[in-house]
Amino acid sequence: MTSPNKPSRRHFAPHRLARSVIYAKVYLMKKEEAAEFLGISVRSLQRLTQKKVITLIQKRGESGKQESFYDVDELTEYKRKRDVETVNPAVAPSKDTALARNDATQFFEMLKDAVAPKQKAGRDVAVENKPLLKLDEAAALTGLSRQILRKAIDSEELKAKLIGRAYRIKRDDLDEFIKNL
Repeated sequence: MTSPNKPSRRHFAPHRLARSVIYAKVYLMKKEEAAEFLGISVRSLQRLTQKKVITLIQKRGESGKQESFYDVDELTEYKRKRDVETVNPAVAPSKDTALARNDATQFFEMLKDAVAPKQKAGRDVAVENKPLLKLDEAAALTGLSRQILRKAIDSEELKAKLIGRAYRIKRDDLDEFIKNL
């Protein structure tokens, strides 16, 4: 039985949370307590506040500094609404939806086959057999680092041609550079 001066608090027991603050018969919680009460992270609680689902109350705390609080009644109401299960009637899939799924699957398989990269004959040549090498390929073939090859190109010890954004090195020029090492 509740007295006429004191409101009923069925969903929340303020004595359980040691840091709860009471202002003018309004129970307030700090954000960590509110997040724990709702069973969510503090970041999720901040997102709810940003979306204006839950109201943030700014007041001076026990230490005299400006602190953020949440109203317990509002949190309880949000929790009650959130926990209510929504019942959607189960819809049995019809023949039309099954056909549409099969058609969609076939369509995506055809699309995947059409978009798949076409390999051209002669493109997959081993590095050892290429007459013109990229810098990475030359480094892998010789065992030298890219930096050493790049310095040799800059000092003109190794002949190379800049094609697009990558250097190309003739196989004969690379063999000559290795002989001179």
